[in-house]
Amino acid sequence: MEQEKTLSPSPEERYKKETHCQSCGRFVGIYTRCPYCLALTEKRISIRIFKTIAVLTSTVGLIMLLFYARTVKTPEVKIADLGPLSNFAHVRVVGEVETSYGVHPKWGSLGFVIKQTSDTAEDTIRISAYSKVAKEIETRNLVPKKGDMVSVEGQVRFQKDSPSLLINAHEHIAFIKRAPAAVEAHTKAVEPSQINLEMTDQIVNTTGSVVSTKVFDGKGVIVNIDDGKSGFPVWVP
Repeated sequence: MEQEKTLSPSPEERYKKETHCQSCGRFVGIYTRCPYCLALTEKRISIRIFKTIAVLTSTVGLIMLLFYARTVKTPEVKIADLGPLSNFAHVRVVGEVETSYGVHPKWGSLGFVIKQTSDTAEDTIRISAYSKVAKEIETRNLVPKKGDMVSVEGQVRFQKDSPSLLINAHEHIAFIKRAPAAVEAHTKAVEPSQINLEMTDQIVNTTGSVVSTKVFDGKGVIVNIDDGKSGFPVWVP
């Protein structure tokens, strides 16, 4: 008896078998269930392999994205390099705290100013945080003080030709160097005539009558006082 030879189906027959419903004969494409008679259909091995590879590739991609998001540091920029095109960018700025306003007693927001000094200029930028983030910063004792060297990450807000930075999380503020604790200075009372160059940077208390004032809009005022013996100008910011 002659053995019957098994003939393998042609590519056209295999394609039709894997893309048409074996029950009703209609074209179903890549569907695993016929949309017409709801019968299960046999799928091509290439489609099954493609689906498996797609799932594995997307999983590996998400893991790599999570790894880079946690390990890659936010780029550090110079204050002078920030401009209108930097608006809403997430950047990192390193500098010395020039002025610290602390946490606002009514609104709960945080505000301070840091500066970067170069050979040609001194650039400043205001840093702020809304009440929720500011409360977390205050709870963790991360409110910067004048003289602290800090690294701050945040979103750039560019308005009226001046940039500012908004902190979105307490993890985005780090101290590089803390300023030394301020020593409470003793205030001594002196007469205006006794004030000299040796008292530079000292805190003194003096009395006298206001003779005249000179106002500088938006900056401060000079008050000239006189105790009857000598006059003395006082700058009030």
